[in-house]
Amino acid sequence: MSHHVPGTTARPGADGADGAVHDGAPTAPGTEGLAAPVPVAARKETAPAGAPAAVSAPAQWAAEFGGTALLVFAGLGTGMFATEVIDSALGFGLGLVAAIVAFGHVSGGHFNPAVTLAAVVAGRTPARSAIGYVVAQVLGALAAAGVLWAVLVTLLDSSTTAQVLGAVSNGFGENSTSQAGWATVLLVEFVATALFALVVLGSTAPRANAVLAPVAIGAALAVLLTITAPFDGGSLNPARSTGAAVVSGATHLAQLWLFWVAPLLGGLVAGLVHRSVDLARPRRGADEPAATGTAPAASTPSDREG
Repeated sequence: MSHHVPGTTARPGADGADGAVHDGAPTAPGTEGLAAPVPVAARKETAPAGAPAAVSAPAQWAAEFGGTALLVFAGLGTGMFATEVIDSALGFGLGLVAAIVAFGHVSGGHFNPAVTLAAVVAGRTPARSAIGYVVAQVLGALAAAGVLWAVLVTLLDSSTTAQVLGAVSNGFGENSTSQAGWATVLLVEFVATALFALVVLGSTAPRANAVLAPVAIGAALAVLLTITAPFDGGSLNPARSTGAAVVSGATHLAQLWLFWVAPLLGGLVAGLVHRSVDLARPRRGADEPAATGTAPAASTPSDREG
């Protein structure tokens, strides 16, 4: 039940194919090539002999689609229908914990284009994986928002449906409960997303407690959304904002650009900070054992730059 944003180093296997390792320890068969392998010590069982060498890209995209759909459905749904016992921020946080546990072992559990960008910049996810992840995330968010819209139109008239959907969408100015301007919202979203991405990268680093990572990530999202909600409804996730805006109408779609720009800038900065201070892969000291394996590690971007 651990969640690891990609942090693997390639090692050639006996058959000449590259195998994924995590913090110097080989993974079980069948995890090579994953964007975010689950450590062997945290698995309930290892893959059987002869299992496929890697999870396919379509399987990873499907996991990102399903996890993002669950996240958005939980967050927007609690905002629309829940009582005061649970609010939208907590719904997003709990939905993210569930999505990470359910789908993170397949795709790494990003469920957010800003997190994917942070992982790429930090050297934890191959850049070639990013486009497929982001497309799957946006489609998952659109699917979840579409289901909620379909439920609402069976219960309410069109005017009330638009009001309910607008209440859980992101916006600034007239679409902000505090009438916050675009510059304020840009700054708030940028800072909050950068902090969130740093929590994701830090809690999934090789030396972090993998079991607690989903809890830390979900709690961080809930807290940061609670802070940002009065300004813009709380986003930190371009896919979430896109799903809500599409079903909310033209006024929210016109402001959607900000909820891509600010979170992506936050993810970019978080990835750069994480990589520059070497949080992703702490340097080994003289008292640490050498990595296991029969072949030397292949060169990676972080090896060359660190």
